[in-house]
Amino acid sequence: MQSELDLASLMASRLCHDIVGPVGAIQNGLELMAEDEAMAEMAIDLIKKSAHQASAKLQFARMAYGAAGGADVLDPGEAGRLTGELFKGERASLDWAWAGPAEPRIAVKLGMLLATYALGAVPRGGTVTVEHVDGAITVTAAGDTLRNPPFVDVVGGSGDVTEPQGVQAKIIAMLAESGGWRVDVASDGSRMTFRTVPL
Repeated sequence: MQSELDLASLMASRLCHDIVGPVGAIQNGLELMAEDEAMAEMAIDLIKKSAHQASAKLQFARMAYGAAGGADVLDPGEAGRLTGELFKGERASLDWAWAGPAEPRIAVKLGMLLATYALGAVPRGGTVTVEHVDGAITVTAAGDTLRNPPFVDVVGGSGDVTEPQGVQAKIIAMLAESGGWRVDVASDGSRMTFRTVPL
């Protein structure tokens, strides 16, 4: 049985990994400006893009992984906006078809995490669609090339993880269980579907 301390350590490693890239690029841009004034415009562009990327990842993590200010309900429209920011620069596009009033926090967080996790199913591009119908969350990844994202068995509630790359899958499974669901995963060769079903 995986301890909470182990999971917290893996989560910290995962979040640091996600943020190190854009923060490192900001540092590179500053060094480029200091070394060559002629490269200032290119450096500023790199800094702007990297700062936006770092901000998007932090805002997403705050809502999807964090306590979200302690609120019991979250705005699915805002969740879709934050998730969409992470899709910028990815080969796949996001179709967040979940609008309407605030919904229970666990459900909205699960939709965000499943959407970004589903990116791994369409490495060469496609569309990730998020829907919420009759209390069930359905996330579908469709594209010409489909593959199983890492630790897909963990998403379905099977097993623990020992490396930061798998922590999102574990959090998805745990979050679903805390809401009284499991996540069913199905694939027909051209699309992969993640759907919450009652335990």
